[in-house]
Amino acid sequence: MKLFDVFTKKAPNKVFIAILLGAVAGIAYSLLIPLVLKALEPTLGGLATDSDKLQVFGWVISSAKFAIAFCILCGLIFITRSLSQVLLTHIALEVTTEMRKDMYYRIRKAPIFSLEKVGSAKLIAALTTDVQRIVMGARVLPDLLTNGVTLLGMMIFLFYLNSDVFFFVAYCILFGVVTYQLPMYVSRIYITRSRKHVDHLQEGIRGIIQGAKELKLNKAKSDDYFDHALYQQERQILASDKIAQSVLRVAVNYGDILSFMVIGMISFVFVNYHQVSSSELIGVVMVLLYIAGPVSVILNSIPQIAIAKVSVRKVNALLNTLPEETCIEHVQAIDSWHQIRFDKVNFQYTAHDDSPGFKVGPLSFEIQKGEIVFIIGGNGSGKSTLSKLITLHYQPSEGDIYFGNTKVTEETLASCREELTAIYSDYHLFKRLFGLKVEPERIQLLLAALDLTDKVNVVDNAFSTTSLSDGQRKRLALLVSVLEDKHLYLFDEWAADQDPEFKNVFYTEILPQLKAENKAVVVISHDDRYFKVADKIIRMEQGLLSMQQPVTTVPSTSPELAELNG
Repeated sequence: MKLFDVFTKKAPNKVFIAILLGAVAGIAYSLLIPLVLKALEPTLGGLATDSDKLQVFGWVISSAKFAIAFCILCGLIFITRSLSQVLLTHIALEVTTEMRKDMYYRIRKAPIFSLEKVGSAKLIAALTTDVQRIVMGARVLPDLLTNGVTLLGMMIFLFYLNSDVFFFVAYCILFGVVTYQLPMYVSRIYITRSRKHVDHLQEGIRGIIQGAKELKLNKAKSDDYFDHALYQQERQILASDKIAQSVLRVAVNYGDILSFMVIGMISFVFVNYHQVSSSELIGVVMVLLYIAGPVSVILNSIPQIAIAKVSVRKVNALLNTLPEETCIEHVQAIDSWHQIRFDKVNFQYTAHDDSPGFKVGPLSFEIQKGEIVFIIGGNGSGKSTLSKLITLHYQPSEGDIYFGNTKVTEETLASCREELTAIYSDYHLFKRLFGLKVEPERIQLLLAALDLTDKVNVVDNAFSTTSLSDGQRKRLALLVSVLEDKHLYLFDEWAADQDPEFKNVFYTEILPQLKAENKAVVVISHDDRYFKVADKIIRMEQGLLSMQQPVTTVPSTSPELAELNG
C-alpha cells in the first residue's frame, strides 16, 4: 500500500478531477504576478491612460482589461481550489472509513493464533492512530501538486524575465532540496522510534483500565507500573517527538529563510555580476516573494507525508502478520454426527526467532454427544491449546479432526464451527444478542433459572446492563450460549468465578441437563470434587494425553434448571 494509492484506489475518477482542478488552480496562481506586472508596465499605459480606466460602483479601476482578467483568475482559483479540496475531503472521509472497515475484515478473517501473536494493543494503535495519519498524509498530496504547478509556472515566467536569474534560482532550489533531506532523514528516524513506543503505550493503557483493581491494592506495584508501563513510554514518545518536531520546524524555517536569502543574493550580489534592468529586478523580486508561499506549503507538507509513510509501513507490517484463513466462508449443514474424533493431531508453536516452540500432540481421542468430558492438567500442560483445537480456532499442524464422517478441511471448517459454542476464561460478553432472534418469554425463563431476573433485562435484543459481578457476567454468557443451541459446548474454567452454591448448580444440574439434551460437553476444570460428574476425564501433561479415564456419572436435574434448554 503506497501513500497516494490510498486515494486513487478508492475513487480514481474523483481524484483525477481533483488533481486536474488543483493543477488549474496552480496555473491560475502562476499567472497572477505576470498579469499584474504587465498591467504596471508604463509602455502599456497601465496607470497613466484615462481611456483604460473603468468606473464601477463609484470606484475607479485602472487597466480595466487587466483588472477584469485578474478578477477572472481569482474567481477561477477560488472555484477550482475549493472544488478540489471539497472532493478530496469527501474522499478522505470515505477512505478513513474504508481503511478501518478493511482492518475490521482482516481481523475477522485472521486466524486466532495470529491475532493472539500480534496483540490487541498494536491492532488498536493501527486503527486509531495509523489510519488517520495515512489519510492526513494523503490529503496533502494534491496541495503539493497545486503549489508545485504554481512554482513551475512562476519558474517559467522567471526564465522569460531573465534566464541568468532563472538558472541561479534553480541552483538555489536544488541546493535547498538536497540539504533539506538531511534534517528530514533525522526526523524520520525519531518519528519511527516514537511510533514503536505508541504500541507499548497502548498496552499500558489497556493494563491500567483492566487492572485498576489490582493496582489500587498495592502502591509499590502501582507506582512501578505507572513508571514503567506508562510514564516511561510517555517519556520516550515525548523525547522522540520533541526531537522530530524540532528538527522538522528548523528544516521548514530553513526552507522559508532560503527563499529570502535568494532574494537578498540577487538584489545585493547577483546584480553586480549580471546585467539586470530595474524593471526585471522588480519582476524577479515579486516572483520570488510570490513563490515563497508555495515553497512554504511544500516544505510544511513534507513532515506530514513523512509521518504518514511511517504509518504506512506499520500498517503494512501489521497486515503481513495477519494472514487470511484459507477456509471457505460459505456455511452449510454438515452430516449428522455423534462423535468428534482427533486422529494423531499435532499443534506446533513457533518461538520469536521462528524456531520450533511448545508442541501439543499427537492427540487421538473421541468426544461423544450425550457425554461430559473433563480436561484437566497443570499450567502449561496444553489444556488451552487443546480447547482451541476442539473449537477449531487452532488448525492442526498435522493430523485430522472429524465431526462424524465430516473431515475438517478448508471447505468444511466454517460449517463445522457452526456446530459448537464456547465460553473461555478470557471470554467477551457482548451487549447485544447478535445473530439471535429469541422470544422474550424464553429469555425471561433463562434469566430466572440463572438467578439474573433482578439484575438484567433484555430490551430490543440488548442487555440493559453488563455491569455485573464476574460470576453474574459468566452466567449471562452462559445464557447466550444456551440460546445459540449448538451441539458442542466448551466451558473453560466457567465455574471459577461462581459462589459455591451456583458452582454446585453448574456441575450437578446444568451440565447433566446439557448432556440429557444430547449435547457434547467439554469442561476444563480444576474442581476435583466434581470430577464424578464427568463421563470421561482427559489429563494433559507436557502437551500429551497422559490419561483417558471413564467415570461413573450420577446426574441430578432440578425442575427449575430444566428450563435451560427448553
